[in-house]
Amino acid sequence: MLKTELKVETIGIPSIQALSESEQRTFFETLFASILKLSKQSKGA
Repeated sequence: MLKTELKVETIGIPSIQALSESEQRTFFETLFASILKLSKQSKGA
């Protein structure tokens, strides 16, 4: 199984709640799509 590590660096204290509902939805949809893509890549390796 392929192990993938991601490093996230932030400036200040991030707050998802500071985003609008639409921006929050886009953030989580993008995050979910990225996780699925990594999962599919590791299964294909």
